[in-house]
Amino acid sequence: MEKKYEKLSVKDLAVMTNNRQLFKLQNLTTAISFPQNITYWEQVTCAGYNPQFRRLEAVVKVYQTTGYNGNLCSNGSLEYVRFFMDFHDGLGFQDMGSTTFKVADISNAPPGPQHPLSYLAYLFIDDTKYKKLLDCEKAVIPTLRAVLSWNSVPSPDANVLPHYGNRIDADIQLARKYRVFPWELAEITKLPVLTDYLHPDFELDLKPPQVYSAEAVQKANKAAGVPDHRTFYSALGSKINSTVDFSKAASTFSIKSLDKLGIDLSKFLEFFNGEGKEADVTFEELTCVGLNTATDSLGAVIHIKKDAGFNGNLCSNGSAEHVAFWADWNNNGIFDQYLGTVSLNVHDIKNIPAGGLYYNVLLPFDVSERLKTCDSPNIIRVRAVLSWESLPSTTDPNLLNTWGNFKDALVQLRPASNPGSGIHTIISYVGNVDRQFIHPTEHLYNYQAFAPNANNNRPWGGGVNIKGIIDRNAFAGVIKYRLRYKLGVYTVPPATSDTTFQPVAASVTNSLWNPFLSPSPFSNTQLADADGWFVYLIDAGNPVPANRVFSNDGNVLADWNASGLTDGTYTIHFEYTDELGNPVTGDLFSIIICNKGMAISPTANATVDLSKELDLVIDGGDCHSYTPGAPMINGHLRAVHPYFADWSLDLQPTSHTHGALPSPVSRSYSALGDTGDANGVWSLDTSLLDPCGYTVSIGAHTRVIYNSTNLPYYAPKAVGFAKIP
Repeated sequence: MEKKYEKLSVKDLAVMTNNRQLFKLQNLTTAISFPQNITYWEQVTCAGYNPQFRRLEAVVKVYQTTGYNGNLCSNGSLEYVRFFMDFHDGLGFQDMGSTTFKVADISNAPPGPQHPLSYLAYLFIDDTKYKKLLDCEKAVIPTLRAVLSWNSVPSPDANVLPHYGNRIDADIQLARKYRVFPWELAEITKLPVLTDYLHPDFELDLKPPQVYSAEAVQKANKAAGVPDHRTFYSALGSKINSTVDFSKAASTFSIKSLDKLGIDLSKFLEFFNGEGKEADVTFEELTCVGLNTATDSLGAVIHIKKDAGFNGNLCSNGSAEHVAFWADWNNNGIFDQYLGTVSLNVHDIKNIPAGGLYYNVLLPFDVSERLKTCDSPNIIRVRAVLSWESLPSTTDPNLLNTWGNFKDALVQLRPASNPGSGIHTIISYVGNVDRQFIHPTEHLYNYQAFAPNANNNRPWGGGVNIKGIIDRNAFAGVIKYRLRYKLGVYTVPPATSDTTFQPVAASVTNSLWNPFLSPSPFSNTQLADADGWFVYLIDAGNPVPANRVFSNDGNVLADWNASGLTDGTYTIHFEYTDELGNPVTGDLFSIIICNKGMAISPTANATVDLSKELDLVIDGGDCHSYTPGAPMINGHLRAVHPYFADWSLDLQPTSHTHGALPSPVSRSYSALGDTGDANGVWSLDTSLLDPCGYTVSIGAHTRVIYNSTNLPYYAPKAVGFAKIP
C-alpha cells in the first residue's frame, strides 16, 4: 500500500532534502542519523511473478521533481530493487538478485500530469530447484519480497529496511513440475531402492494439461461458489456474442446439453449483455502498470483473489488473463494507439493464501519514432486493460469486458541522442548493469573515487550478457549487428577488417515470442556468419506485422563468456548495419575483467594462512573452552581481493548468544586501494553466552559483477569453541 505524506512543513521538507543530499557521505560520518523507510521520493508499490517466463517484477513510483542528483542529461541516480523469496522451508528469505534503473530530476512542465512516474524493474531467475511435485490442486507458493533503495544497494538481509525506499511482500506461484527424476520418484513412492535401478539421467514426463469436461468443471465450481455465468463465460459467450473475441480463451470444454447442466440461459444472457454493467473484479484485478525505460517494456501486475473460478486445476488448461496496453503519446488523456495484448494462464489453486496471488505480464513495444533528446523529458500516459478469457478491445481503450479492469500510469520514455529518421542503437546493460555507468577512463561500473562503497568501482567476470536495442525508425529491411572484443583500451573505432578483434560470441540464443499470436515463448539459436554478424530479429512497426516477435529477456544481443580470459581491460566494439547495409559503430567502450576468486583455507590454523584469500583463526588454535573467569577470545582473519567488497562474522547458534557478537562484526570497502584485511584482528566476549558449543564463521564478497549477477560470495571458514559453566 502506498504511504501517503501529508503536506510537509517548509522546515521538515528542508531537513529531509538536506539529508537526502548528504546521503552519499554516509560512509564517512556517523554524525548524521539517516532515517529508514522514507518514501517521499520513491516507493515500490506492487510486485508479482510470471511462472511461465520465470520473471520477477516490481513497479516503483517516483513522486518528486527534484532529489535525484541531476536531470536526464546527467547521470542522475539509481534506484535499486532487490528481490527475495521465502519458500516457507524454515530458511527464511533467500536473495534472488537485484536490478537497477536510472531516475532523474524531471519538472512538471509542460503543464499537465507529469508525476508520479511508474518505473518497472524486472529480473529473470532459475526456479528449477525450488519446484516440487505436488498434486493437481496445489502449487509451490513462496512469498516474494521486493526491496527498493535509492542510490544504495539493498542489504542482502531481507529484514533490513532501506533509508530511502521501502519493501513489499506478495505471494506468488511457481509453475508445476512436468518432469520427475529418479530420486523424486523414489521419494514419492517411498521406495528408495528405485535409485539403485534407475539411471541418474532418467526422466519421466508427466501428463500434459488435460481438457476437463463441462460437467466436471461446473461441479467443482459450484462446490466453490463460482456462478455459472463465470464458468461458462467463454464456452457460451463465443456462441452468443460476436462483438467479444474469445479466440484465445483457454477454457475450451464443449457443452453438449444446457438442460443437463441446469443452466438458466435467460439469466446468463441478462448478465452477459446487461446494459451499464461494470466489469467484475471479484476474481482478478490489475493492481499497477509501469515501464522499464531501458528495454522499452511495459509491465503490469495481476492480483488473483480466489482459489476457484479459473475453470481447472494445475493439470488442466485453466483459463487465460489477457492484458491489452495502450499509449497516450501526447499525455492529453486520449489513448492514441493500441500497443498489443499479452496473456497469462491461471488455474484453480486450493492452497492459495488469504491475500491471493500476484502475477505479472510484460510487453516490449516500439518507441523509436517517439523519442526525444534528454533535455526534453518524454512523459506519456499508458493504460493496461485486463480481461478474463475474452480478449480486450483493440479499438476502444475504455471498453471493459465482463471480468477485469484497467489501470493508468505516467511513464518516462528513454531519451535518444539522435531522434528522428534513420537507424540508431543503444547498449542498455552490460552484465545486467547500466551501460551509462561504465566510467570512460577507469572502465569500472559506477566509479566513484570519493567515499565509495561496495557497489562502486566494480569490474566484470565470468559470463557477461550484453543487452541493447536497435531503433528501426520504420525501416523494414534486414539489420545485422556484431560485437567484438580485444585486450586493451581502444579509443578510435577500428576498421571493419581489423582481425585482432575477436567475436564476443559465435551464437546467440533468445527466447522469442509473439504477443499477438501466442503467449508462449520459443527458443531461437542463431549462428553468426563468417564475419561474426547476427540478424537483428526484433521486428516492429505500425500497423503490426503478423510475424512480429520480441526477445523476452531484456533484448539480449550476446552472451560473452569471459571466464577464460586473462584479467585486464578489454574493449568491446558494437556495430550494426544501416539502411544501405553499411557497418556503423553503435558503441565502443572498455571494461575491466577480473576472474580471480577468493580461495578459502581448508585447514584449522593457529595463524592466518597467507597463501589463501579467506581465513579465520582463534589465536593459538580453535576447539578450546572458555569460562566466566576467562571469557575473551582473540583471533585474526584474512579477507583480501583486488576488488574487495566486505567481510562479516557470524556467531551460531544465535538461540544461546543473548545478543553477543564478535567485534568487529563486519567491514566494508570504503576507499580506493582498499583490498581488504590481510591479517585483521577480531575478538569475542563469551560472558553472555550459555554453556554450549559454538562456531564463528567468516564470509566475504568481492565487487566483481560475476556471471552478470550480484556480488559473488565466498564462505564459510569457521572456527569452533565451547563455553562451559
